[in-house]
Amino acid sequence: MAGILLESGVVLVPLACAALYIIVTSNKLLVFFSLFATLVFLAGRRLRYHYSSGAYGDMVVRTKDQSGSAPANTSDKKSDGDSDDGAEFDEIIHDAHRHCDIDEEVVEGSGALLSTAVTTASTKFDMELYGAALSYDHRCFYIDGRPTWILAADFDYWRIPLSSDISEEEKSDTGKADQVKQAWRRILLQIKSVGFNAVRIRFHWGFHSPSKGKYDFTGGRDVHQLLTLCEELGVLVIACLGPYVGDDVQGGGYPFWLIQRDHIRLRHLKHSGYKLWDNHFAAAEAEWYDQIIPMIVGHEVVTKNTRGRGCVVLVQVENHLGARGPLSLPLALQDETRLLARMARERVIRTPLITNNHVWPQDFTSFAARAWMQVEKKLRAYRIIGDIYRTDLSGFTARDIAQNPLDIDSVALITKGDNVPMVAAELYRSVDGGSGRLFSEQIENALSQGLSAFSLPGFFGLSTTGNFASAALTTSPDVQCAAIGEDGLLSEDARVSRLVLSAARAFEHMSVASDYVSARPWITRPVKPAVRGVSIRGLPQEAVRVRRQWEYFERPATGPSETGASSKDSSRQLGIVTYVDGTKTSETATDGELAFLFSLADAPTLSKNGSFALTGTLGPRKRGMFVSNVFVGGADPLMLVAATKEIYARVSLDAGCEVWVCAEESIQSGQLFFEGECQVAGHAEVEYVDVEHAAGRKFSFVIPNPGPGLVSVTGSGSGSAKVYIALVPQKALDTLVADYRSYDRARSETSSEDESSAQSIVAWGADSILLESDGHIGMALPSDATESTDEKPSVFVVSSSQPQSDSAILKPVSRLDASATFSGCPFIWQFDIEADTSSTASGDAALTAVSGFEKRITSWDTMTWKLLPTTSDLETMDEINVMSWQRDLGMFAYNAIDVGLNASNVLYRCQVRLKPQHITSPRILLQLNARHRCTVWVNGVNMSGHETFHEQKSITGSFQALRDALKTPGAVQGPDRWSGTYTYDVTDVMRISNIPNSSAVSSNADSQGDEDEEGALNEVIVIVESYGLGTQSDGFNDARVPRGLIAAYWHGYNLIGEDHDDSEIHDHSHDRRTEQLRTRWEICGVDVTKLPNPYNSAGFPDETTSSGWSAAVEYPLVQDSWSTRAKINVDHGVHWLRWQLLPSSNTAPLYLRISGRATAYVWVNGVIRKKHRASSNGSSLVLLRGGAFGEKSPEGSATADSIVVMMYGWADHVDISANDGRLISVDLSLTNADNA
Repeated sequence: MAGILLESGVVLVPLACAALYIIVTSNKLLVFFSLFATLVFLAGRRLRYHYSSGAYGDMVVRTKDQSGSAPANTSDKKSDGDSDDGAEFDEIIHDAHRHCDIDEEVVEGSGALLSTAVTTASTKFDMELYGAALSYDHRCFYIDGRPTWILAADFDYWRIPLSSDISEEEKSDTGKADQVKQAWRRILLQIKSVGFNAVRIRFHWGFHSPSKGKYDFTGGRDVHQLLTLCEELGVLVIACLGPYVGDDVQGGGYPFWLIQRDHIRLRHLKHSGYKLWDNHFAAAEAEWYDQIIPMIVGHEVVTKNTRGRGCVVLVQVENHLGARGPLSLPLALQDETRLLARMARERVIRTPLITNNHVWPQDFTSFAARAWMQVEKKLRAYRIIGDIYRTDLSGFTARDIAQNPLDIDSVALITKGDNVPMVAAELYRSVDGGSGRLFSEQIENALSQGLSAFSLPGFFGLSTTGNFASAALTTSPDVQCAAIGEDGLLSEDARVSRLVLSAARAFEHMSVASDYVSARPWITRPVKPAVRGVSIRGLPQEAVRVRRQWEYFERPATGPSETGASSKDSSRQLGIVTYVDGTKTSETATDGELAFLFSLADAPTLSKNGSFALTGTLGPRKRGMFVSNVFVGGADPLMLVAATKEIYARVSLDAGCEVWVCAEESIQSGQLFFEGECQVAGHAEVEYVDVEHAAGRKFSFVIPNPGPGLVSVTGSGSGSAKVYIALVPQKALDTLVADYRSYDRARSETSSEDESSAQSIVAWGADSILLESDGHIGMALPSDATESTDEKPSVFVVSSSQPQSDSAILKPVSRLDASATFSGCPFIWQFDIEADTSSTASGDAALTAVSGFEKRITSWDTMTWKLLPTTSDLETMDEINVMSWQRDLGMFAYNAIDVGLNASNVLYRCQVRLKPQHITSPRILLQLNARHRCTVWVNGVNMSGHETFHEQKSITGSFQALRDALKTPGAVQGPDRWSGTYTYDVTDVMRISNIPNSSAVSSNADSQGDEDEEGALNEVIVIVESYGLGTQSDGFNDARVPRGLIAAYWHGYNLIGEDHDDSEIHDHSHDRRTEQLRTRWEICGVDVTKLPNPYNSAGFPDETTSSGWSAAVEYPLVQDSWSTRAKINVDHGVHWLRWQLLPSSNTAPLYLRISGRATAYVWVNGVIRKKHRASSNGSSLVLLRGGAFGEKSPEGSATADSIVVMMYGWADHVDISANDGRLISVDLSLTNADNA
């Protein structure tokens, strides 16, 4: 604890000494010079250590030498506080590179790297060998030679509530394994349905390793099955190996058994802001990589297996290592990344390695970033430091890229990227500064600014299952604003995101390998009259961003090429996408029609007037993506020269016929400009015009009519290429979903269809439609049906062949109604939704039945209590030396982390016997210092509680954040002050034997204990709820910041009396300390390292007991909507309720609503699903059944579900008195409404 307080002194002590010198001598010039010299020396030493190249030649990763023995660890110095398990870590160091799944020849060959320093070149991706499968340049990635975006959403498989994780017997159950796979499948299909083609999977070390030396990859932890499923569904994977997962997970994702070992420096942090290499930690990292990498090696995209090509396209090592300290000095050690990259390569990872160590824009465009770049350049020139180590790709974290647009030149300047794409490993929905950028806006900005790969954390609901969340995520609702909730229901932002991704991927082939057109471009004269420039009259330059494919041609098998000629028509390779952001200008400028000016390739200049003009409006989102130079057909194609009509989907019916989906004119108006005199029929008008700079050519000017309808455009060429344009209403756009073939493993080997089509099936009508390229259609949430109307809800599918339904509620319609908008279309198929939605529309009707309503109360006496010594106790045993200022605080020698009690709640008990001669004051006070929420009972009377928690509002990792953390106790991140003590006046409830009068201490007669020679027994019970461990992020050494009860001491009595020997007391002047010597505290909880899932416990030892339950007849049940009001007596401790949810055919998600001034935990089938914290008027919703994220099929439950609720009263300590307010009400009700 002393180190935590002194961490800030690393920088402040030198400054304080300098200030003192100024005061004494007033020689400011000398002081400033000395201070400057000191800072330069420290900075140089820091940089020398940071940039050291191969300084740790004996680091962990070893192969056996020729004699067959492993080299010994050459480090003779042990870490401070090395314990008896140091030998175990030495063994890991010696044997960390034992692989049973890798050929010995491969291991010995890769071991050649160990004899030399690890350099960028030594771990570089071998594009010459694997370029045919995977390559990249500054524009994009190429998979099998095809340009590909990597559009990912984070998929945290360990957050999914699966009851198969809680029982060892169930892990081998085939049925349970199938349920796990089906839950994963539903989520991955929904991710695909939004438009993502990839997921970023963060492999959670602590989830797989509950205790030291034990690893579990079965059931809900089966990584091999998860990656196999991704391959089957055609989903790419960014594999984030860690070991650090992120700051949204308590402990950063490190296992609790590793956090317990205080002699190991997590992330090599000795103090906050200061790192020192630790071989023990490096050995533990090697142990984790030994376990997780063999699960990934066989699934890389550069390899092929029985399912085709693998799915892992990038491998991320570590996360957020780029934190900087004072004066922006780098904190990370170069050897951290070197070690992890070397371990990955030696364990035969062949895909590109990526880090995520930078933050946009501060690490790229700020003055400090540019200054340190020049400093590094000079230091390398004078050979003070070596070359900076970099992985193949340098990813970064970005938030609001609308206000701070990405610049590929700035990124390349800092990352020294040699012809590599921009990758945002974490592209957040910005919540800082109140900007509130939506996910849909971030996606559109990312595509327009040239990001080749990105992942969206938090797009899919961060499930509240278990104790995974960090303190910041637990207490801040703003960071849980997911586009799709854990119940699988889509928000408006999710629907818009789906529409944006559909529009972008409809023309993926012509926009992926593109460059930003920022100046007058030069191009080869094309065969067709292609557009080469676009501008919009009246909009500022920053509101219009044009991206153009620069003469794209088929890539050779060896990888991308920068120059060369194409064998195809060059005009086909000038695809242009114009992104318009109407939010960057005034509303009046974008409310009306906009004039789009297009310049043809034959135009001599990009004049202000252009070659021709079209008009159009922006849709409801005030943005737009407009395409030019689109071709349909083969030898004599139909060419769309330009369009101001957004095309949201594109389906190929055959080689010369496509269907485009657009909005009707009342939603987004625009025109389409085709080359040649086309035949136009249906819901549109056509004009034939001439265009300047295209002499001798005719063009068709197509103007859609108002309202929904179908337009057909047939080319004038001999090929008779044809396009159908479906104009659909807003309801169809809100539910539009497409299936993509751009990376579909089922077709990649055998497909001979035109590669220009990015979508194979399109459907609309319900939010949760799931499509697969084999022509099957299903629903993730059958009852999400559209709004209740008089007409029967239907799903419409655009496909070249009859789709097959995988859902029992989708009934195909043999023939479209003659009055339907698209009647007579042979490529539009209709399915009626037969589910009975009447029960779900009202929100609370026809819910499932409950039975077996039971209750019980926790008995403190049946708990297993263990003595919790204070620092004073240890000093008397001559085990430690305690600083004098610690002696009076009654601080405990161990906190909850040290003894493995890392669940949410930890229980404490103090028993003390008092006689009249012990009383020294009219008031008896109990002072407690706890993290984070404390509830106190004294002799069976609830004294309420207090909360010590502080969430910094300043920028993460800044000096202001450190200052805020030191100013207020209970910091969510960084060092935590010792203060935060609250005082409870317990005078009225304390028991004192043989009281001569009531003047000294008032006492309640009912609570008096029997008089005896030892005094009246008093019992104090304290429950401390932790919001989560520190995350060890941004250079803060906070994973071991104490949790639970930190200090406790009494005022008002002294146990030194005539029956005690005064020689036992070392110091009579400290009453506080003497009071502790006869006051013993005990601790009780759950050692999570002994659980199969260390994140699935509330900390109560009796939470799984089956005894002590009785019928809860006093709670009335209202069966119409199932609700009850539980009256909780705050003095009775912890209350438990349980019941069964009977099987039901109801397909709607089912929630439990909790409201009331209590702390409550909810278990569903043995898994913690939600925590409700006391509030005077707030409520919490718990998803009990259904939803795409549930374990069981969303089409109803065939088995009963077990529900357990734990509750105890809590309020601020001034809200409850000893004589009033002893009962609180907790309302429980079932509902189908997610906004109840």
